[in-house]
Amino acid sequence: MQIRCSKCHIPIALNRDAAVDALDHIDKEKLSFYDLRCPKCRTMNRVSRKQLQRSMPKITRDPDDAS
Repeated sequence: MQIRCSKCHIPIALNRDAAVDALDHIDKEKLSFYDLRCPKCRTMNRVSRKQLQRSMPKITRDPDDAS
C-alpha cells in the first residue's frame, strides 16, 4: 500500500504486516484513523480504517491470535 505524504508528497510504503498492525491499533484504541509519520519530513499523515481495509480485502484476522 502506498500513502502519499500530505506535506512533501513522497510515497510512503506500508506493507501488509504494518497495515495489520495499524488496524489492530485502531481497533484497540477505538480510533477512526491511524497516524503514519513521514520518514522524510516527519509529518503525521492520517490513514483511515477504510483505506487500510481496502488494501487487504483477502486477509481474515483471527481474534485469538496472540502474535
